[in-house]
Amino acid sequence: MSEQNELRRAVKSLETVRRAKDLLPSFFRKQEPNQSGGLAWAMVGISPEILYAFDIPVEWPENYSTLCASKLVSTQFIEQAEADGYSPDLCSYLLNNMGYVSRMMELGGTVPPEAPKGGMGSPTMLLSATVACDPRSKWFQSLSSRYMSDIPVFAFEAASPPYDTEVGDPNVQDNYKALLRDSLQNMVTFLSQQTGRQIDLARLRHAITVSHEQAKLIWEIHELRVAQPCPMGAEDFFSGCVIPMTYMTGQVESVDYLRRLRDELRDRVAKRIGVLKDERYRLLWVGLPPWYNLGFFNAIGDLGAVFPVETMYFTGPPVDADLSDPVEAIVERTWKRAEWANSCSTEHIPEHFVPCNQTPAGSGLIRSWVKKFKLDGAIMHRTRTCRAMSWGQVHIKNLLAEEGIPSLIIESDMGDPRNWNQSTMMAQVRGLLSTIDSVRKTGAKA
Repeated sequence: MSEQNELRRAVKSLETVRRAKDLLPSFFRKQEPNQSGGLAWAMVGISPEILYAFDIPVEWPENYSTLCASKLVSTQFIEQAEADGYSPDLCSYLLNNMGYVSRMMELGGTVPPEAPKGGMGSPTMLLSATVACDPRSKWFQSLSSRYMSDIPVFAFEAASPPYDTEVGDPNVQDNYKALLRDSLQNMVTFLSQQTGRQIDLARLRHAITVSHEQAKLIWEIHELRVAQPCPMGAEDFFSGCVIPMTYMTGQVESVDYLRRLRDELRDRVAKRIGVLKDERYRLLWVGLPPWYNLGFFNAIGDLGAVFPVETMYFTGPPVDADLSDPVEAIVERTWKRAEWANSCSTEHIPEHFVPCNQTPAGSGLIRSWVKKFKLDGAIMHRTRTCRAMSWGQVHIKNLLAEEGIPSLIIESDMGDPRNWNQSTMMAQVRGLLSTIDSVRKTGAKA
């Protein structure tokens, strides 16, 4: 296969990541409606802990879209959605999901044979979140009204303080906490109506306790990657960390997996085992990855470059909260993360006051990573259909240049492989590494 057309899955370095499907069986098992709570389809931004407290099984269409991309079947679903009239400029996760459901309806409600892992279970409710991008505000509404016989939809409204807001002002805190508190309470009411029962606060308290342990482990993993040589690169991070830290918040199974991963990294650091035998460049990855071609990171590794840190799916340092009122604990924990993110300069990132296990990396934090991770350069993935995760990249490029760090912006998509050109991408990467070599020789700024 020529380099131009080469799309391949990542070759993982870590044994724990290679065994993720064995160690996280509940996530990779197809979900089905249960008698007491049905089945939810949910977006990132919906608290997995609250769903756990209601004992509601859940599917995540955004994650399923990345699976379809990795199996190289996303193009079929995306083209089906486009044939139904949806614009190719919309989020490719959304288009994949619309095309999947459209195809399913064509087949009388059965899972399309090309759908990986047996498809998704049929939902009884749709839980959307308006975090980060515009299409999310209408995605599930359109899904319900056009394809799925008006399945009930709940929309979680996200709100975040602007980057120049004084988050220490009690009035600002009270306002944003009240907005989040109302949204959470409205979701609890909706779920109670759908399931016919009240939230199990003891179960929620347990889930939040577990998620706090999760956050500590994720932070330890992040810190261990500072080591030289780097013990884990982006191919292992995106393949092995995104699911447990994003979609399995509050689940003991995820904690066990992350602890095992943390311990493997500790051992590699102690033995000075790196991702690469000859680590010559340390790069920052900015933005979403090309899920259909995580092997791209291995190809870059063949040139001696490793990614010890990424801006996407970054969680920030762990925070705790009083669990006497577990719903209020989610509010407090989320606000503490937002305060911390705000302190790191959030002028170029979307909403960060959201009850999920992510805190987008602000420019102040990225500046600090230059020295902490001993970065030589950066690659930014400008994703055509996810502008929310791409804006600010020129700003970051300019900030890194002030630090003497050269960077590259490549253009493609996270879930739609039709715009990928391996030869072009690799030529650009080689150009970046050549620039890094020149900077090293001359000592000039990028």
